[in-house]
Amino acid sequence: MTDSATPLELLETPEPAAIRDWATEHGILILAHSYQDGFLQEAAHFVGDSLELARVAAAENPKAICFCGVHFMAETAKILCPDAEVFVPDMDAGCSLADGCDAADLARYQEHLTQKLGKRPVTVSYVNCTAAVKAQADIICTSGNARAVVDSIPESDPILFVPDKHLGGWLNETTGRNMTLWDGACEVHELFSIETMLEQKAAHPGCIILAHPECPAAIRNASDFVLGTAGMLKKVKAAKGETFLIATEANMIYRFEKEAPQNSYVPAPGASCACNLCPYMQLNTPEKLWKALHERGPQVTVPQELMAPARQSLERMLAVI
Repeated sequence: MTDSATPLELLETPEPAAIRDWATEHGILILAHSYQDGFLQEAAHFVGDSLELARVAAAENPKAICFCGVHFMAETAKILCPDAEVFVPDMDAGCSLADGCDAADLARYQEHLTQKLGKRPVTVSYVNCTAAVKAQADIICTSGNARAVVDSIPESDPILFVPDKHLGGWLNETTGRNMTLWDGACEVHELFSIETMLEQKAAHPGCIILAHPECPAAIRNASDFVLGTAGMLKKVKAAKGETFLIATEANMIYRFEKEAPQNSYVPAPGASCACNLCPYMQLNTPEKLWKALHERGPQVTVPQELMAPARQSLERMLAVI
């Protein structure tokens, strides 16, 4: 319901601060991922990566959450805050990584590895997965804490890492483990071109390349630092007067420019020389956010039988650090 007799679709969408204030007055917590566009970041009560937002959702224990991100993130919020209404601006905002790991396929592969190894592998799942996959995992990780999560598992235990083969490959390189990797990838990070990135590097002498571990090995190997989004933010905030070439979803630069304006930022291009933007994140718009707040929907639900095991795998992650 709207606050007036005028149909919602005919109302002008307010500025971000007014949207946030309206949500506060109506008991709704707006969370936004750093890959959302600047308007949605400004409208949110909290902006962060998956780990930061998971911690906020768990700590705030709100009655209602509007999650500006993709579907698996809203599911995570629902798992951590089961009594809260959780809704999103666009239910079609999904994730190629989550779509690439079906829970039934994972169950069959876990059984195959158990028979092959003579021991059930510890399943570590990147947070970019469905609630059903979280329920089958032993522990979740994000790009920011993946190394710590893997290091927390005894070296004698075999590990199955799902669903991102690039993040898993980087972890194998940095930890010395030999984890079995699921064959999945983020369509945004996989589009980065080493050729065009090196051209940008040459065009900006002395620039520092920051790459997300979801990037393929060629991109990671050509970078100065491989970091999750929180690690990138920490790096740029500590720098002064530097030029950074950023190999992750391009909306991240909005947050960098806001919180570390003393530096310059150049988005690493994809093969088409265009900025890499997540098509799913782009489905969320200011107009859809305003509509979702009024309608408190579309709501995200998680089947009851998945709630407890999925929460357990998330809580194991949150206990690592």
